[in-house]
Amino acid sequence: MSRVKTGTRSVTVFARIADGRAADVRARLRAYRERSPFAGVAGVHFARLVVLEHAVRQRRPAGMTRKARLLDLLAHGGRPPRPDDLPHPYLMLTATVDGEPADFFGRLQSLGPAADAIWGDCTGYPGHHRQEPFVAFFADRSVRADYTFSGSPEATVAQINEALRLRGKVAAFAATAPNDADGTLRSRFRIAVDPAEEQAPDPGPAAELELPDIQGLVLRGFADHSVAAHLFLRVTSGAPARRWLRTVAPEVTAAAEVGDRPARALHLGISHAGLTRLGVPAAQLAAFPEEFREGMHAREDVLSPGRGTEPWQQPFDAPGGVDIVLLLSATGDAELEPWLARLRTDVADSGGLRVVGEQRGARMPAPEGDGRTFIEHFGFADGISQPRVAGHGRAGPGEVLPPGEFVLGMPDVDGDVAGRHLPPGLSRNGSYLVYRKLEQDVPAFREMTAAAAGRFEGGADDVAAGLVGRRRDGEPLAPCPAGAHVRRANPRGSLPGGRKLSRRHLMLRRGIPYGTYLPPGADDDGTERGLLFLAVVGDPGRQFEFVQTEWLADGNAFGRGREEDVFATSGGPGARILLEGSPPAYVPVPRPLVTCRGGEYFLLPGLDALRQLGNPD
Repeated sequence: MSRVKTGTRSVTVFARIADGRAADVRARLRAYRERSPFAGVAGVHFARLVVLEHAVRQRRPAGMTRKARLLDLLAHGGRPPRPDDLPHPYLMLTATVDGEPADFFGRLQSLGPAADAIWGDCTGYPGHHRQEPFVAFFADRSVRADYTFSGSPEATVAQINEALRLRGKVAAFAATAPNDADGTLRSRFRIAVDPAEEQAPDPGPAAELELPDIQGLVLRGFADHSVAAHLFLRVTSGAPARRWLRTVAPEVTAAAEVGDRPARALHLGISHAGLTRLGVPAAQLAAFPEEFREGMHAREDVLSPGRGTEPWQQPFDAPGGVDIVLLLSATGDAELEPWLARLRTDVADSGGLRVVGEQRGARMPAPEGDGRTFIEHFGFADGISQPRVAGHGRAGPGEVLPPGEFVLGMPDVDGDVAGRHLPPGLSRNGSYLVYRKLEQDVPAFREMTAAAAGRFEGGADDVAAGLVGRRRDGEPLAPCPAGAHVRRANPRGSLPGGRKLSRRHLMLRRGIPYGTYLPPGADDDGTERGLLFLAVVGDPGRQFEFVQTEWLADGNAFGRGREEDVFATSGGPGARILLEGSPPAYVPVPRPLVTCRGGEYFLLPGLDALRQLGNPD
């Protein structure tokens, strides 16, 4: 308990309930037993709603001590205590929050229609649309609190979350610490030490997915769509842009439709900058994770050490350069082109948006395949070994994960509700999209593998397979080299902590190549080519950024010291990769094989949230 001098405050509000409406209010509150309505309000440590309906008569307890009788005499002057009189029911809100109560009342407005459902039957409630009367309603009905009970009175919610995030990183290090033979570090962070405990837990009964409200890309990769076009948009005026959102929302492909294998699909992502320019209140945006709020441009120095955003191209070359991305895909150009042209026209006519960039992509069938196997530019089969979402799709290979790993508002691998601190009206059934344009230097890759070919029986193909961890047809190496790309991107059970550790960092990959294929033996044509890396996640920090920074950009967990992954290294004089074999050999990397040319974090809103964003207010 602390005197109220810190950043944490206690708030108590008594709102009178209209006569005869208490039972209705209580019934509505029961709907929040599984998920607190305050989970998405920024800066809330604790909050509780109680309906007060019955008066309780005060009575002097029997056997009062002498001190208690003296205090009673001073308080009541020897007169019998008066009964509490509660002629009307009240809805009591008690909360521990960051900042001043008035600021908290302003943040409550982010509840939107949920606020109307909670306090709509209270006398004098003005609705959530206008901030001044909304805040005044709570301020006029609040009572002063001189003391605050808080486990962390000096820390804000954001600071506590950051501390937990740091603890998670330390725990991840503990799980892979090479000098923790006795399991001391792992036991301290509750990471399985007994190999029997390292098996991934049974995901249990799958939570029911609301397929009509989830964007289709989350649950299907659309491998039968051979072409794609990505339009990057900037919001120039909030109100017209929201009207455009309302018109385009019905065209966005829902997960409920993907079973029909549509010939074309549209998905829509919005960056933090885009939500800001669309007029989403800052109080709501403050609840989103740091990675999303800062944007990928601000974080690239960590994601690509030594290179940062210097190689980035338009429209990603400046922070907040892209507000909205439209992801179009189709079975062929005949389906794609007319639709794309019409959407371009709609954007131009919206009065609130402009196109700031466009990117094309196309699947590349394997040259000697059956037309159903697709490759990326280095020549390897693509889209292999994806995790699966519990409760969706047919049985098959791949780690089965709870839906909260990819869908906000659903249970994740930790048993928590993904995005539980986010505004539910904006986040429910949404996902995060990691978008990165990765240029691949195919001539450099071929030169590097050819230079080391003489050291291995299988020549350049063996070198390439050892670096990637698979043969070109997708067949995994057995055993897979510890430093191979696929093992570093997904260690499976190879690290201390086993599958319990690795399954916390999996992603649904939805990428597609861009640029023309360079046939083997062909000279460098100077054409840019690469991969449009798209990944669907429920936590961009724990999933994408952890893999990028802890496993790809750093080799410590794999006993490789500071050695970067072959596709993450910046290369240059002295740069080399250890290739396992008999004997092992170092392969020089004269220049980077993969260079990021831009990227961003986007929210893929649920379709209901997308429609709500399109409302004029």
